[in-house]
Amino acid sequence: MQRHLITFPSLALAVIAQEQAPEAAAPAAPAAAEKQDPKPTPPPAKPKPINAPAQVMVTAEKWGARPVEELPRSISSLSERLLRDAGAQSIEDAARFVPNTLVTGFSARRLSFPYVRGVGSGLGDPAVATFVDDVPQMSVSNTNLSFVGLDRVEVLRGPSGALWGRNTIGGAINLITKKPDFRHTADMSATLGNFSSQLLQVRASGPVSTPGASDTLAASFSASYDRRDGYTENDFTGNDVDYRDSTFARTQLLWTPDDRNTVRIIFHGEHTRDGGFVLSNLGTSISPLTGQPVPGLRENPYRINQDFEGGTNRDTLAGSLIWNHESDGYDITSITSMQSWEIDETADFDFSALDLVRRFTEEEETYVYQELRAGSNGDYDPSDRASTDMRWLVGLSGFYSDEERSAANDFRQPIPAAGVVAGTDSSAGEFRSWSVSLFGQVSKLLGNGVEVSGALRYDYEDKKADISRTFTDPNGQSALLGSVNDYRTFSRLLPRASVAFRPNDEVTHYLTIARGFKAGGFNLTAPSGQQSFGTENSWTYEAGVKSRWLDDRLQVNAALFWIDWEDMQLSQFDPAAGGYVSNAGESTSRGLELEVVHEVNDELQLFGTAGYLDTEFDRFTDQYGQDAAGKSLPFAPDWTVGLGAQYDYELPGDYAAFARLDYFHVGQFYYDAGNLGGEQYDLTNLRVGLNYQNWRADLFVQNAFDEEYVAIAFQANPGDPTQFVGQNGAPRTFGLSVRVTF
Repeated sequence: MQRHLITFPSLALAVIAQEQAPEAAAPAAPAAAEKQDPKPTPPPAKPKPINAPAQVMVTAEKWGARPVEELPRSISSLSERLLRDAGAQSIEDAARFVPNTLVTGFSARRLSFPYVRGVGSGLGDPAVATFVDDVPQMSVSNTNLSFVGLDRVEVLRGPSGALWGRNTIGGAINLITKKPDFRHTADMSATLGNFSSQLLQVRASGPVSTPGASDTLAASFSASYDRRDGYTENDFTGNDVDYRDSTFARTQLLWTPDDRNTVRIIFHGEHTRDGGFVLSNLGTSISPLTGQPVPGLRENPYRINQDFEGGTNRDTLAGSLIWNHESDGYDITSITSMQSWEIDETADFDFSALDLVRRFTEEEETYVYQELRAGSNGDYDPSDRASTDMRWLVGLSGFYSDEERSAANDFRQPIPAAGVVAGTDSSAGEFRSWSVSLFGQVSKLLGNGVEVSGALRYDYEDKKADISRTFTDPNGQSALLGSVNDYRTFSRLLPRASVAFRPNDEVTHYLTIARGFKAGGFNLTAPSGQQSFGTENSWTYEAGVKSRWLDDRLQVNAALFWIDWEDMQLSQFDPAAGGYVSNAGESTSRGLELEVVHEVNDELQLFGTAGYLDTEFDRFTDQYGQDAAGKSLPFAPDWTVGLGAQYDYELPGDYAAFARLDYFHVGQFYYDAGNLGGEQYDLTNLRVGLNYQNWRADLFVQNAFDEEYVAIAFQANPGDPTQFVGQNGAPRTFGLSVRVTF
């Protein structure tokens, strides 16, 4: 049995590639899986030790698969095997392995909010966009998708709009699925744990052809079923509230009619029925019914007391057609996609046992996306210090989106103290937008290890909103409270430039500057005068080094960055209207990232990350009238640390065992611009496993020390900005996972 350490670009983890059979080795060779890109990858400049980390290939620069060490920017690539060994089943789990990256979310998986280097968005369009096979997911409602059938996850840190377009002012997350195989393969897994959790996954792939015919057509199918009981009990009803129940499936067809063309057709769909939000006061409050203190989530975790239990339903359906053509000197790629999703959500909006306010939300969106690009495919080897080659890329992309949203607050009885009368306050809107972008990139080798690159994108976006707000009294009489029928356009030039210097084959230094941009938009619900918001702009400056030492057994990456923001889009909350987006004044973010992985020997690998972040509002007044100048940005931890080890050991016969430890520290961060409420926490995950031929069994414990923490919260009391409602993070979970591969 031969072991290789496979590192992803952030060098935050190690993966053990056990070459037991050709089927087992395939996931560890992403370059071979790129059937539509038959060009050979340039070999390393010198032979590597047998136990050295293999080169990690990424497609983040849209130039086909390239070694991550070549790219002058911060990129992390989490392989399928790495995610499986670490037990990561969601974007939130995976983000912990990437420095200065935090993904927060509510119990219902339909809302997950990525933050990178302090850049993120709680409401509105995301600031760190999620892609699936290069297709953008337009909303935070589609960030948290099933990980079944993934080949890897690539995380880009820093503005990525020059190549990736809208909503990537903080970075981009690309979920890359496994392509169908031209040989029969299959794997199945079942995971059972406490809280009656069940995760069943299956994937099958193989050629589609008649006997004797050449293999030009292959297909794959993957599916998962994921359910568990809730972590939180409602004292009012005795029920567990935040349960989960989801079914997901994806099917793919791969057609290679000749050596120059590859076509992929991909469909995925999801049917999710999750429990309601488990939002409650964090600290002690006084019950309006009894006048007695009521302990909040800090003192009484995983308990709520609400008269109404809501729920969240999400249904998605998506299809994509990806065509790759290789010509003499250049490649052409076309991506065509159409997606739709629906949300139906209900919640207790007074967060108490009083029957005061209930919230009803419905959303649906259909959009189409098209990207067409061409790029050079000739020889280009940055490790060749004598080379003066050049490569180029040009592209055109655009989308059309049609969205309907409605939100209603049902005031069940008058609230004189807040000036609220009984009735239903409803907002409904139609939102239509379209965008077109032109982009390009050029890289040039100047010799002596110097490379310069430049990218530029022109982005134009057109948005229209038709919103009405009505109030219906208990007798059914309705009155129009206001309406918005507005139309706005946004456009920007998004440049990015970098220079890299490679003094030898083991070290790369780089400098990068990039402009970030996020278009403005419209709020469905907002206080008067806040129905729309403007663009968000930033400049990011980054200096970094990527290096290998000790015959490539030790890898060290480091980066320094500075972000200068204007008009940051910030999530706010109004008790009557609900959540909305407004523009902050000015802010800055600066920090550093250190990533290390070391293969001590063939059995033991050590790895770790450290991210330091210092953020500050230069000018901003929040919805409570508080001056936030000098305060830290919300959901921007001062430290994110990940440490771990994996030990593999060969046993007699065909057995092999492994043990893994992961420790994560999320330093002090705040829920609000005024820094009145915040959190920090530590998580420890343990995993041990046994392999026998094509069977694998794992025992695991997540959050082994049962850390109690509140990962997400917001201000909800207009009379007291120090009061927050939120939910607890996941408690200790444990279980058994069994997997078989054919």
